[in-house]
Amino acid sequence: MKRSLLVVGVFGLCWIGAIWYWRSTTRIPNTSDLALAMLVMPLTLIMGFWLAKKTFAGGDAPATAGAGGAQAPAAPGVPDAPGSAGAQAAAPAAEAAAAWAPFGVAATALRMAHGDSPAELAAAFAEGQARLDLDPELTDLQGFPVMAGRVADVELEALEEWLSAQQPAPRAPAAEQLRAMALGGDVAAGLAEQASSLGGDGVLQLLPLLPAEWPVPTQELATRWLAHRIIDAGWPKERLAVRQLPASAPATPLAALRALSAQTASAAAPAHSILVACDSSIDAEAVENLAVNGKLFGQRNPNGRMPAEGAAGILLQSPKEASDELRLLALHAKEDASSRELAEEILAQANGAKPVYIAADTDHRAAVMADLMQCVEAAAPDLDANTALACIGAACGHTGAVGSLAAIVLAHEQALENEGFALALSNNIPTQRYALLLGQLPAPASKAPSLS
Repeated sequence: MKRSLLVVGVFGLCWIGAIWYWRSTTRIPNTSDLALAMLVMPLTLIMGFWLAKKTFAGGDAPATAGAGGAQAPAAPGVPDAPGSAGAQAAAPAAEAAAAWAPFGVAATALRMAHGDSPAELAAAFAEGQARLDLDPELTDLQGFPVMAGRVADVELEALEEWLSAQQPAPRAPAAEQLRAMALGGDVAAGLAEQASSLGGDGVLQLLPLLPAEWPVPTQELATRWLAHRIIDAGWPKERLAVRQLPASAPATPLAALRALSAQTASAAAPAHSILVACDSSIDAEAVENLAVNGKLFGQRNPNGRMPAEGAAGILLQSPKEASDELRLLALHAKEDASSRELAEEILAQANGAKPVYIAADTDHRAAVMADLMQCVEAAAPDLDANTALACIGAACGHTGAVGSLAAIVLAHEQALENEGFALALSNNIPTQRYALLLGQLPAPASKAPSLS
């Protein structure tokens, strides 16, 4: 649609300009003039615009990839993950083909617009209170308030004090990035306390899932901050490893889980891993950028983003270390498959058992919502959508990888609460669609589930 409007606009401007010129100069155009003004000139402008866009887009591609998954240095004194060089050099395709490792879930944590814990967020969904409202401080370009998912009581003092002590002094992150880092630090610290309570002398690995649009220096700073919060919560610095996803892989829960599963084959695989995602667009400048770029939700843009913020994390135990607690039993991903297909295939490994809860990162867009509802109707027709279905994106706003990881956190909470299987689904990003099965061991599968 945008391309068609661009072509029509260029032709229209060229024709109007030519007619105005001929009228003002009382010139009668001949055949060559008509061909030049009506055809050659607009086509030349369109081709020039297309070539320029292609040239600049091609030049920016490597930089974008680096921002999404560049290797960030660990916090001072924090070692790299054991065997991480080989793991990070592995191709995503090889990781996708690796046999799935049924990780144990030792702990989860989150801070979202409707709850500061998995239990609070689950209760908000069950009570019908998990819905967005107009933000009292954020407005669109016309001055009207926008729908947003703001987290109450974001404490920035500790983060600002830590930043002021860094040498050399880093460039101050944007306001929304500071909020995201503070939320992520709270989640990381809480999971680190849980990891400390497990005991043992194994390595704890941190995998931060940070927004790809953040500048690389900001991602590095955020990684150091998360590591600092983990150490400050009591985890020994010498047993903390920081790992980043390779530049070729997006910083999403799916990519992180695949990388972790491939890593378990290594003898130096860590005993525990923390996945932490944080994001925020709760700031006037961030909302203005969304509006200027046509990405802000509104009456004229129903498929736009609703600004939000949050953080989510999960503490995983390697299959060798995991107890009889809930596990991530199986994961299935496929770009061109619907959520219904993914769910049906993964539930086939549960010997016909139906999920007691489904959590998804699905947002308010009609297409992804319809995809989810078709999945629920086919995979769990008796599921009560009012109390046993959570759409993180629609209820909490756009938070990128946070929404996808929060769906896993919520599914784990409800599987534990209801002593059954739960499904975590992701369908917001077409290239990152997956279904994840959570439940008790022994795994209800006739064969070892694989990651595809």
